[in-house]
Amino acid sequence: MKIKRKTWRILIAAAVVAAAIAVALILLLNRYGKHEVEAVVQTYTVARGDIKNTLVVYGTVEPKQEYTFAFDGDQVEEMLVSVGERVTEGQALVRLAPSQQELALLQAERALAEAKAGGVRADVKEREVALRIAQAKYDDATLKAPFAGVVTEINQATESSGTWSLLLVDTSELYLEVEVDQLDAPSVAVGQSAVAVIEPLPEETWNVKVTEVAGMAEAVGNSTVVIAQTDFPYADARVLVGYTVEMEITTASATGVLVAPISCLTETPRGWIAMKVADGAATPQPVTLGIKSDTYAEITGGLKEGDVIQSAARSGTGSAA
Repeated sequence: MKIKRKTWRILIAAAVVAAAIAVALILLLNRYGKHEVEAVVQTYTVARGDIKNTLVVYGTVEPKQEYTFAFDGDQVEEMLVSVGERVTEGQALVRLAPSQQELALLQAERALAEAKAGGVRADVKEREVALRIAQAKYDDATLKAPFAGVVTEINQATESSGTWSLLLVDTSELYLEVEVDQLDAPSVAVGQSAVAVIEPLPEETWNVKVTEVAGMAEAVGNSTVVIAQTDFPYADARVLVGYTVEMEITTASATGVLVAPISCLTETPRGWIAMKVADGAATPQPVTLGIKSDTYAEITGGLKEGDVIQSAARSGTGSAA
């Protein structure tokens, strides 16, 4: 009996200790669990601010214009320029033998007449330039630069091709050409501002504007893109044609509008809602949005300046049920 009585005393003592530990754990969970919930549920007062949406695209530096001269190797008497040389308008580039110059002139005239009959302005302009060059060849059997620029390529005749070529690039005015994914193209428009970084000059930024958006898409690799162009109103000899460019286009922006963090907004099948806090309680409030960035959204309806909303609660390891 004494042994049994002692055993009961031990069991009762153990039960008391276990109960005390359980009560302590509950108190700790209540205390620290509440603290963690308060840490992850934050409030935000709706206020006015500025917001913008941007799109990052990539492209290259392009010249104002360029022209490729092509001529038979047996016509070349003397090459008067070299690659990298800057030339002025009218400067002699290649001296040719006078043979076949009259034939080339007649062919250029016929090509211009056909282009005019076709009615495509771009073709007509190109054929007019070609005719002027053919006329120059005929006049003095010397190829001259139709505009000031830089000689960027000279390709000599080979066994497989008896044709020489010379590429002249007009660097007096540059522009930037970028590829915009077809899904983003509807948001890009003429007049939008952009900031460009030319990759060989990564420490500098260049403010530019969109000047042209192509009217059709084209396949580039495995993607379908729309080509957009921007101005480049800078005269900097460090910027070379063909350099690669990273560009951030501002596709939409607004100043002095109501804004709220995206983290305080939830998209539902019926639209966006915010948890509006009033009298210590949070209730769902339908809202309409305007411009959205990665972190904020413009509030166009459903809330007013000064309203308090809260972010969605996130569960933590120590939160209480």
